[in-house]
Amino acid sequence: MQPAINYGDMYNLKEAYDIIGPGHQHGLWEGRYACGMGDAPSTSLTNQLADSVACYSFTLVLQGEVTLQTNGHVIPFRKNDLYIYLPGLQTRIVSVSDDYRSNVLIVDEKTTFETKAFRNLTRASFYPIVQYGKPKLMLTPNDAERLNADMLSIHDHIHRPTLFSNETLDMLYSVFLLDMIDIQEHAQTQLHVSRRTEDIFLSFYTLLRKHCIEHHDIGFYADRLNVTTTYLSRIVKQLTNHTVMEYINQMLVTEAIWLLTSTDLTVNQIADRLHFATTASFDKFFLRMSGKIPKDYRRR
Repeated sequence: MQPAINYGDMYNLKEAYDIIGPGHQHGLWEGRYACGMGDAPSTSLTNQLADSVACYSFTLVLQGEVTLQTNGHVIPFRKNDLYIYLPGLQTRIVSVSDDYRSNVLIVDEKTTFETKAFRNLTRASFYPIVQYGKPKLMLTPNDAERLNADMLSIHDHIHRPTLFSNETLDMLYSVFLLDMIDIQEHAQTQLHVSRRTEDIFLSFYTLLRKHCIEHHDIGFYADRLNVTTTYLSRIVKQLTNHTVMEYINQMLVTEAIWLLTSTDLTVNQIADRLHFATTASFDKFFLRMSGKIPKDYRRR
């Protein structure tokens, strides 16, 4: 059960590269895959993107440190940490050390939805999704070496194309995801759920990041998925131990934080853009979610 893709204002992979990676186009394969080494200057360039990117991105830190602000959380990443970016997450670089080095794999969302890797990504994404914007995997040196080898293989095939590059890259991407799932299996207890339950959950999450601004009610998402509100609530609670409304509210406050910190829109304009009935109701919501009223958060 996959909802129709509507990318809205998000950049696709090629558009993002046109802005932040014009000197690295050789690492981009047909707007579908990109893989290469990151350093302090190239990483800082990502702050030039005004909107989020319709891609899945995996950044393995090899050296140094980078600190990100994502979903309102400030998170440091050091050697052997893996940062998993999901489409729609608002992320900014807070700081990056001069000696920072990383291996970065970026895959266009449409490509992911159209390949067999999509279902593997459903499971691989459970951990960062459940963690509410703290998409960080702390790997052992052996696990980090394993994923780095997968990424280097993808990098090599991008730079040495063959007649079957598309098929090869799709297969290598699946290998990378399966290795990441295997690492997670050893790091935590996975839920054993049905395929339908997994599909409904991921479809709900995909719908949410596309429609949360206009639709704050459970009923909209249940209707789009052809299930009852009770059934949707039970699935989300079963898989994540969080409620549907917690997901909706978290996505809304994430968007609000991004608008407050990255635009010149007034609080009134932000409240209107996020479809709150009044500025007062937006202030109350933001205070409950962040501990500060919007004006104080922006001032900080």
